[in-house]
Amino acid sequence: MRKCIAGFAMLLALAGGSASAQNVDQVRANLAKLKPADFPTQPIEFVVMFPAGGGMDNTARLVGKYFEKYSGQRVINVNRVGGAGVVGHTYLATQAKPDGYTVGIVEANTVLDGVRLQEGKSTWQHGDLEPVAFVNTDSTTWIVSTEGNLKNKTMSEVIAEMKAKPGTIRVASVTNTMLEYLAEQVETEGGVRTIKVPFQGGSPALAALLGGHIDVSGNFLAEYRGHLEAGKLKILAVAGDERMPALANVPTFNEALGTNKINWSPFRYAAVPKNVPAARKRYLEAAFDAALRDPELLAEFAKNGLDGRRKYATSALVAAEVERVAKGRVEFFSKRVAK
Repeated sequence: MRKCIAGFAMLLALAGGSASAQNVDQVRANLAKLKPADFPTQPIEFVVMFPAGGGMDNTARLVGKYFEKYSGQRVINVNRVGGAGVVGHTYLATQAKPDGYTVGIVEANTVLDGVRLQEGKSTWQHGDLEPVAFVNTDSTTWIVSTEGNLKNKTMSEVIAEMKAKPGTIRVASVTNTMLEYLAEQVETEGGVRTIKVPFQGGSPALAALLGGHIDVSGNFLAEYRGHLEAGKLKILAVAGDERMPALANVPTFNEALGTNKINWSPFRYAAVPKNVPAARKRYLEAAFDAALRDPELLAEFAKNGLDGRRKYATSALVAAEVERVAKGRVEFFSKRVAK
C-alpha cells in the first residue's frame, strides 16, 4: 500500500514537471496560426453521454477549462444521457452538425457498447465518430479488503484459490458494464468459476467489500483512493494492457493470467461527427493537444489515478487503438453469446 501511495506522489511529480516548460503565450500564438478565419466564432459544445458529477462529466469539465485557456473560446458541457450512452452517441454520430462546434468526450468501451446494445438496428458505427484527441485512461482494478480472507494473496494466488475452491469466491458484478465483462473474462481466461454478486454500481460494491460481504470488488481507483491510503484495501490487478504509472507495483490481469486479451480500462478520447472540414478539425486537434499538455490538468488527472500520458499523440493513432479494442470486443462477445 505504501508503494501505491508513493506511486501517486511520483505520478503527480511527473505531471507537474512534464509540461512545466509549456509557455502559454507561445502555445496560444502557435494555435492562432492554425485558426481558420471563420472558426470558432461561437461556443463549442462538449457532449457527455452520462450524468453530471460522474467520471466522464468531470473529465469533460476539466478538459474544457484548459481548452478555453488556450483557445480563448468558451466551452459548454451538455449531458445527453440515456440508454447506457446510446442516446448521446447516437446524437453525436447522426444528428450533430459536422461543423466542429460539437465535440463528444467519449470512452471506447461505451462507444462500442452503444452500437452493440442496439442489437443490429444501429444507424451508426464507431467509425462515424472521428477522434481529434486522446484524453486519458482510467484504472479498472480488482481489490480486496485488508481484513478479508484474501488479504495476503497476490492476483495469481487468488486465481489458484478460485481453481481450488470453484464457486466460492464472491466477486462484485455490475450488470452490462465492463466490470461484469471483466469478471467473466477472468473466469474464461483463468479457467475458474466464481460467485458473481450483482450491484447497481461501484459504490455499493465497495461498501459490501469493506463490510466483509464479498471477497473481491472491481472499482476505479478514484472511488477508493482514500480507503487505500488508510490501509483498508489491497489492489490485486489492473485491467489495462500495461501497468498504471500510479500503481507501478500492481500487475495487470494479463500478467497474472498469462494472456493478452484483458483490457477493460476506460479509454477516453474526444471525437467529432464525420465530415468536419479539415481545417477546423486540425484546429481542434491542436487546441486539445495544448490543453492536454498543461501541467495543471495533468496534475488533476494524476490525483485521481488517471493516466494522461500522450500514448496516442495523433488522431490516427487514437482511431487505430479504438479499432484494435473493437476487434477484441467482437471476439469477446462472440464467445459470450456462444456459451
